[in-house]
Amino acid sequence: MDKISDKALERLWSLAAEAAVLGSMLIDPDCIPKARGIITADDFYIPAHQFIFEAMESLHDDNKPIDAVLLRDELVKCEHLEDIGGVEYIAKILDSVPSSANVAYYAGVVKDRRRYRDLVESINAMNKILQEPDLNVGEQAQQIQQIAFGIEQERAGDGCYDVKDYATAVAGAMQDKQERISSGFNEIDRLIGGFTPGELIIVAGRPSMGKSALALDFALNAAHAGRKVIFFTLEMAYQALIKRAICSLGRVNMQDVKAEPSQETLNKLQEAALELEGLPLILNERGTTPEKQIALIKSQNKARGVDLVVVDYIQLMNSGRKAESRQQEITTISRKLKLAAVAENVPVIALSQLNREVESRTSHRPKMSDLRESGALEQDADVVMLIHREDYYRRNEQPDMKDRDGSTEVIIAKQRNGPTGIAQLVFLDEYICFGDAKIRV
Repeated sequence: MDKISDKALERLWSLAAEAAVLGSMLIDPDCIPKARGIITADDFYIPAHQFIFEAMESLHDDNKPIDAVLLRDELVKCEHLEDIGGVEYIAKILDSVPSSANVAYYAGVVKDRRRYRDLVESINAMNKILQEPDLNVGEQAQQIQQIAFGIEQERAGDGCYDVKDYATAVAGAMQDKQERISSGFNEIDRLIGGFTPGELIIVAGRPSMGKSALALDFALNAAHAGRKVIFFTLEMAYQALIKRAICSLGRVNMQDVKAEPSQETLNKLQEAALELEGLPLILNERGTTPEKQIALIKSQNKARGVDLVVVDYIQLMNSGRKAESRQQEITTISRKLKLAAVAENVPVIALSQLNREVESRTSHRPKMSDLRESGALEQDADVVMLIHREDYYRRNEQPDMKDRDGSTEVIIAKQRNGPTGIAQLVFLDEYICFGDAKIRV
């Protein structure tokens, strides 16, 4: 850490508070769950205290009694007894506190000191970024935003909510259908009731199944209903996505646009473009990390509000930090997207690829276990939709087949607060969009 004032230095750690927490846990094991509800081993500044805390956690988790002798044996087993200064230091810990009554207070002091250290380290890291000559201003701003977001994630308070203060409000929200955002498709809304703020919705499929098309449909349908939408387009350039949106809105065949378009086609394109300009929809193609996305969501939420976020797609993102494996990186991204949905109170629709095992099945019907690279997507998601177009596979197997009905199944493989099931849609190939199965435009 860079040099700071003597007064600030006193806030970096408290030897007395750390010793008091450990002493309370040692003389009264009932204090262990109380302390663990407030702090972790990493919150201690002194390494010896981290080792002692972890040793007592281990004994407690194994349902073993806790005293100075058993603690010594556990530290020997972990090869940390000498690191803490031997049994003499355990005796000092025991002598440091006459009563365990104030363990929560002392744990709070330890937590406060840890937060202050983190804040100082973050400020020092920001200063180093500002002094880095090889970074341009944009890169510096991005890295500082990532650090600032990390600070903001550590919220004040103990995370406890008295239900008497919230039950009535939550019941009212459950009855308020305006809170949920319609997908624009009758079958999907029948199964999930629309997209709910705070939810992470995973839409997954193999390449060419129409993930981006369905996500754009969700975004356009929500925007048409007056909802403010942010669409992170990482696979397609924003111009290409706008072209697709115009063709979808104007019901213009993309092939007609590529050829010599008629006056009627040009008129439709112009009308659709004017319609698109009137929608509250923002496209962003630089949201490659969760922090970049969250920064935009927060700024837009303050400026005009955000009702729906779409991310196309997760496997094109990175965590912004070095990870042990790609699976671990996807786990980090998934968790941050879910936290962003909750923190900003918006539904986040994130697209994901499925692995190749789908192709080897006779029916080609995907399963939730096919989610690519990480089980964290399955765990973090409130809703998982899997797109299946058997019609697509029939076309590949029978290239001369003329009957292309576009039949599509959107499999609701997971719904945390509702049933699973299958929504029947139709893929409108010529417009690169979906429609309700009973309506063929």
